[in-house]
Amino acid sequence: MIRGRTERRQALGVIAALALLLACGRGGEEAARPVAAVALAPEAAVAEVAGAAEVAAPAKTSPEGAAQLAEPGAAPTRGASEARGDIVTIVIGDFDEDLRDAVEAGLEASLPVEIRRGPTWALPKAAYYPPRRRYRADTLIDLLSEAATEDAAPGVRYLGLTSVDISTTKGKHRDWGIFGLAFCPGRGAVISSHRLRKGAKGREHFAFRVTNTAIHEVGHSLGLDHCDEPRCPMQDAEGSIETTDSSEQVLGPGCAAKLAELLEGAAE
Repeated sequence: MIRGRTERRQALGVIAALALLLACGRGGEEAARPVAAVALAPEAAVAEVAGAAEVAAPAKTSPEGAAQLAEPGAAPTRGASEARGDIVTIVIGDFDEDLRDAVEAGLEASLPVEIRRGPTWALPKAAYYPPRRRYRADTLIDLLSEAATEDAAPGVRYLGLTSVDISTTKGKHRDWGIFGLAFCPGRGAVISSHRLRKGAKGREHFAFRVTNTAIHEVGHSLGLDHCDEPRCPMQDAEGSIETTDSSEQVLGPGCAAKLAELLEGAAE
């Protein structure tokens, strides 16, 4: 009897031990499952971290943040935004200071360019057209281009700003009044506030027109042609103020891509 009880006790002990081992084994698997569920490959982990950062604080998403997630030691990729045009503004005769401020701010906000202020020029007699009391825009551009060529900065463009009426030859019209003119591409461009004032609905609207015209002409000087992208400032005005008023101070996708390519090529 004593032996039988001892054997039963030993058997019960073995069964209890086996049950304990099995219970511990299941608990270990259950504990491991959550860890395995979040274990990610290195690439996936980066994507998850980036996604979480964008959801938690989208306003802080920046090129710097993206660079921190890049592979250590990897060379940074050169972006098109690094290539910028150099623009010098030149007042010819008179031009309102607040309009100049608006033009310069608008150019830097809308185009990949840096702005410098040049001196004020007197109205050149060589550009004056007495029959219409206007100044020939093509002559002004020639003078601006010559000054830009003599500038120490390579590839700089000179933008003339004036309040007098300017003109050029258009088809059968010997002297056609215009908002602005530029060669495509070219080193000089000029705009006039004279015709843009008519019909403007207040000072802000007037400044908007002048700035849009400056973006258009500087775009030409950098190599952009007319486009048909809706609301792009590079649309052809066709002698009307309507496209100037309806366009936004943002290049369309096609013009933006082309300009980035042009500036990148010039920087190489």
